[in-house]
Amino acid sequence: MVDPFRERTARLLMDYLEFCAREPGTPAPAPSTPEAAVLRHVAARIQEANRNVLPLYRRCRRHRVELVARMAQRLLDEDPGPSWGRVASLVTFAGSLLERPPQTTRRQEKRDDDGVSRDCRLLVALLCAQFCERHRAWLMANGGWDGFCLFFSHSFQPSWERQLVWFFLSYWTAIIIIYFWIKLSANMDPAKLVSSQGNNICVDKKPA
Repeated sequence: MVDPFRERTARLLMDYLEFCAREPGTPAPAPSTPEAAVLRHVAARIQEANRNVLPLYRRCRRHRVELVARMAQRLLDEDPGPSWGRVASLVTFAGSLLERPPQTTRRQEKRDDDGVSRDCRLLVALLCAQFCERHRAWLMANGGWDGFCLFFSHSFQPSWERQLVWFFLSYWTAIIIIYFWIKLSANMDPAKLVSSQGNNICVDKKPA
């Protein structure tokens, strides 16, 4: 059975992650949907607020899927649970890990292309499992992606912008998570991790 919400979510995620993963210097394609345009705008604010910290994570490109899975757990599963700010921050984080370095050798470029394309697909699947299964009840209770657009259309005020430095992007959290995954995730299969995200479903029926 066709799930319009899942299709809309997958399209939004693919739009943003492919936007982030494009070759350096390549013109950005136009957003495919209104929520895609909103997400790019919000993500740019989040990246700007955390421009001194995100490079710490980008050093661990080989562990993209594992890092996003761990960040999803911290942002969405732990108290106080989901919010539109946390949803936007998680997708922004995933996109930042897919950004390509400005200069590579030809051999490195081919290897990076393969890894980015694979991880982009895996991250869409992982985030779809989070938004369309595990935390679907919260997103639907808060208006779905229309609610996302409505929330941020009223949120870009100085007080909200000061909150763009989310706790998960603090310097020490970055170091702890990077250390954790380098030590414990070296042999983890990202595809199996994505599969587990979809199979272990625990939908919260009480909207926040």
